[in-house]
Parts: sequence; C-alpha cells; structure tokens
Amino acid sequence: MAIGLAVGMLALVAVRLAWLGDDAYITLRSVENWVRGNGLRWNPTDRVQTYTHPLWMLLLSFGRWWSGEVYFTTLALSFALSLSAVLWLLRRAPTVPAVVATALLLLCSRAFCDYMTSGLETPLTFVLLVAFCANVLGDGPPVRRYGRAVLLANLLALNRMDLALLCLPPVLATMRGVPPRAIIARGLLMSLPFCAWLLFAEIYYGSPFPVTAHAKAFGVGIPAHELAEQGMRYLRHTLISDPATFVTTVVGALLLLVPGRTRWLAFGALCYLAYVVRVGGGFMQGRFFLPPFVVVVTGLGRWLAHLSRRGVWWFAAVTIAALLVGGLPAWLSPPAADTPLDDATIVAQHGIVDERRMYYRELGLLAPSRKVPVFGQLERLAFPEGRDEPWFLLNGAVGSSGFGAGAEGHIVDPLLCDPLVARLPARDPAKWRIGHVLRRIPEGYWESLRDDANRIHHPGLRRYYGALRRLTRAPVFDGERLATLWRMAMGGYDDDLRAFLAEDYYDPPRLDIAAAELTRPLEPGTFWFDEPQVAIVYRGGLAVHFAAPVTARNLEVQVLGLCQFRFRFVQAGQVFGDAIGVPLPAPPVSELRQVAGLRRERVAVPEAVPQFDTLWVDYVELPISSTAVGPPGLGSVTVIGG
Repeated sequence: MAIGLAVGMLALVAVRLAWLGDDAYITLRSVENWVRGNGLRWNPTDRVQTYTHPLWMLLLSFGRWWSGEVYFTTLALSFALSLSAVLWLLRRAPTVPAVVATALLLLCSRAFCDYMTSGLETPLTFVLLVAFCANVLGDGPPVRRYGRAVLLANLLALNRMDLALLCLPPVLATMRGVPPRAIIARGLLMSLPFCAWLLFAEIYYGSPFPVTAHAKAFGVGIPAHELAEQGMRYLRHTLISDPATFVTTVVGALLLLVPGRTRWLAFGALCYLAYVVRVGGGFMQGRFFLPPFVVVVTGLGRWLAHLSRRGVWWFAAVTIAALLVGGLPAWLSPPAADTPLDDATIVAQHGIVDERRMYYRELGLLAPSRKVPVFGQLERLAFPEGRDEPWFLLNGAVGSSGFGAGAEGHIVDPLLCDPLVARLPARDPAKWRIGHVLRRIPEGYWESLRDDANRIHHPGLRRYYGALRRLTRAPVFDGERLATLWRMAMGGYDDDLRAFLAEDYYDPPRLDIAAAELTRPLEPGTFWFDEPQVAIVYRGGLAVHFAAPVTARNLEVQVLGLCQFRFRFVQAGQVFGDAIGVPLPAPPVSELRQVAGLRRERVAVPEAVPQFDTLWVDYVELPISSTAVGPPGLGSVTVIGG
C-alpha cells in the first residue's frame, strides 16, 4: 500500500514537471537523421558523434523507429524508466518507515523530480545505478557478482562515460574472493558492449570519444583552478537551490563510509563529486548530483530500516523543511508559472540555471504554450527559398533549432558540435560560461564548407583539417582514410594543431584580398553560401588592396552579419582615418534575407584621407550579434566620387 501510494505520487509529479530540454534535441537530430537514412550523424555531411550517451541514443532510436515520432516517445521512455527505478528503490526498503523515508528523499529532491524526464539519459542511469548498487550490496557467488558488476558498470559507461569513475571502487571491491583467471575472463567478457562501441566509434567517427568531450574536457583552454572554482560554485548553488539533494548526497555518502559494502559505493559517489568539481560542474542545476544521489539513497536502506514511526515523522519534518528552504517546489505551482530566467539572473548564478524552467514554456508536456519541434520546420519556414542545395547556419543553440534545420541545413556550432571548432580552446579564456565555451571560427573554414574543399588559411591547421575532413567525410573503409585514422590516433597531426593555436588562434591575421575581386555589386539579400565573391570577415579583419591609390569621398559597400563594420583607410602602411558604415535604404527582400543576406552601407571617407591604397575592414560585435545566423562578410566595394 505504501509503495503504491509513493509511486503514484511520484508519477503525478513526473507528469506535472515533464519536459524535454533543448540539449535532448542534439541527440534527437542524430536519431532522426539515422532513421531517415542519412547516417548516425548530426550534420548529414559529417560523421560526428555529438551525443554523450550511446546506450540512451540507441533506445531513443528504437523508440523513434517504432512510434514514428520523438517528443511523446522520449517522454514515455523516460516515465517508464524513472518510475521503474522508483519502484525498485522502494521495494528494496525493508520496512514501511523505510519506504516512506525513501519516497520522501526522492520527492524532496528537486533535481530527481526534474530529471525523471528531460530527454537526457538520466532515467536510464537511474535504473542501471539501482541495479548496480543492488548487485554490489547483494549476496551470491563472488564470480557471478563480480561479472554482473562489470557488466552494469560498462552499461553505465556506455550510457555516459564519466559514470565509470563512480563505478570503479565498487567493482574493485567485488573482486575479493574471485580467482585471478576469472577476473580477467569475466572482466573481458562483460566489457564487450562498451569495448564494441569504442571500436565502432573509432572506426565510424574517427574518435572513440564524442566531440563534446573534446569541447568540454580535452582542450577547453581554461585554467584548471578556474574550473575548480566554478565547480565549487556548482556545489554551493546546489546547496542553496536544492538542499535536500545536497544534504542527502554528501551526508549520506559520509554515513555509508562505515565498514561494509556500502563503503565502496560511498567512495565511488565521493570520487564522482570530486570529478564534478574538477571539471567545473555544469550549467544544469542539480543534474550532476543525481548519480551519487541515487547511489546514496540505494545504500541508505539499512539505515532507514531502523526508523520508528515516530522517527519517520521527524525525518519527514527535516526533509520537507530542507525542500522548502529552496522555495516552493515547482510541482506545487501551475505549469504557467514556469518561465525562463532573465540574463542578469543567469550571470549572477555564474551560468548555472534551472534548465527545466528555461525550456518548460515551449517543451513542457503540460505547458499552455507548448511547441513541439518538427524535423525540418526551419527549412520549410525560412530556407531554402527556392534552392535545392545545402544551406549553412551559424547557431550556438543547437538543440531544437538544429532539429528544425532538417537534413539539408548544415549548422556550424561554435560551442560543442562542430568537428573542427569543438577541438579548439576557448576564444577568450577570461570570458566563458560553463558548458558554453565559445570558440573562434578559423580563417577559411566558412569557405571550406561553402566550396566543399579545404580552404583553411593557416598551413598547419589546413593539414589538420584535411585529415579531420577525411575522417568525417571519406568512405568509412577507404584505405587512405584508415591510414589517416591511425596517424590521427598516434598524434601525427597534433603539432599542426598546436602550431595554429600558437601562431594565429589568439592573434588572428588580417587576410589580404584584391579590390578587383569585389567590384561587381551583388543582388541585395544574397546569402554568403550562394556567392563565392563574398569575402568572409574573420576576427583579424580584411585588407582590401587597390591596384593604384584611390581618391574618393565615399564608398558604397555590401556587407552581411548582425554587427557593425569599421573601415580604416591606409596609405603605404599608415592609417590616415577610419569610418563606420551607415545603412542605406534596402529594396524589398524577405525577412530572412534582411537578417542573413547582403545589405548596402555608405562609408564616408574622412577629409584627412587624401588617398588610400588599402582598406582595412573589421567587424564590431553588438548585443544582437549573438543571434546572427551567419558570418560577417563583405560582398562588394564601389568607389564613389574622386
């Protein structure tokens, strides 16, 4: 009776809070492309693993194939797995007071209630962790218990690689009493699923690790002490916003350190928390506390079994008080109350946010204004405007936007998902948000995408990108690709990447172009990827060289990008003046072409400039630049007056 009531209560909470996060659609874009025959990839042209949870991805893919849609299917799978984990946890409680206390811990954990859904791998992690802990704490032949522990640990790592750290101490503990030969044989056998995936990823994607690991862990370019400081902020934020989760996890882990099998689970939980601090925590409030939280709740069963009925009342009072310290829980307010945080609040919280609240209004199951993304809807609504060729979009909010881009839209993500950009460090190590580290687009990368060729400017990066391009685009078993795969794995191109980082990345060059290449005015609203004449303006700017010194009072230029352009007039290497372009009246074009296409500007040449032989062109970012759908560019330069 108590178990049924507790499961029912948590089911109601799960329905009230049910949502899909924007990040879930990163995986769902790959799922949709795979099911539609475009390959297991995010951008159909590149084999890149953008998801961090292969096991969850496979489950979602089966669900999408079976049901024909992703939103309700993902929620249904999340409900089923989360409630299965809840039921398993409650059935493990040996007494009615323990059942009540366990249910209270789950119900008062804001993070647990929020992430019973979300579209991320957490529900599957819940089930696998409860099974893993039950096996570690259970009885049976040591060899069998060890084998199951290794298998479940590998499945957890296949669901999210960093969970291997949490599982390692308990797995080592299960080796006691197991013959050395059985340790090796069983260990290898039960590790086959994870090893098989690593082998597949290495061959198919060119790397055993998802590209997001490169973006967040392997070369983020942020000092270790700053990441650790951010990790401590994550702990503090969890304590303030979700005290029940924090106290249960930390205090519970310390209690479980007493001699016995729970000690190894506690070691694993504490190691995982230390890892979370080391990598800077995360931007999703409470999410990274959930694996150790579930481990601790599973291990606390024998402690909670000693509670008397009177003790349960005291336990309930303390737990509910901890819940209310963080404010009224969201499941006690109406769905319309879930509104996004403003930018000032996000900054004040050091980039850590209630992710469910940020996306519930559009992606919540019960949200009054729910808008379920449709694969390809962005393409149908905006692009390609009569074209039948691939189009390109710059977008750092790659979840639902990426899903809406469909199969023809190629998204360049400056944060996580691009095969080259994600391998670069932070553009500005002094300005970053956890989980959202902005990178700089290298010179020539936009042209490489547009022309389907290697146009990278820096020679070292050109070689590195050539190898990476071969890995992500050549046929999987092409001989040259396999040779490149081996050289890349052995670090054969690392020096080329390091040379670019040391020479050009933080001190970008000004690229040279002849003015003769920019004399032809283009159609207003032209997209950069439709016209090879458009010169992309990178962070180092352009140097437009004229064949002979120019005397002029005005220039008419065509530019693109949600930014301001600065023009400097140079003669014999000396700058004599500068000006900002002034927009000219635009002919009627579509709203999209107004934002992403070429527009005209008038540039007044300062009186102090008698003549010039070079025009330096730079862009200045504006507050709206973060919403740009493409790169800054220069389409043409026309000299007016002499």
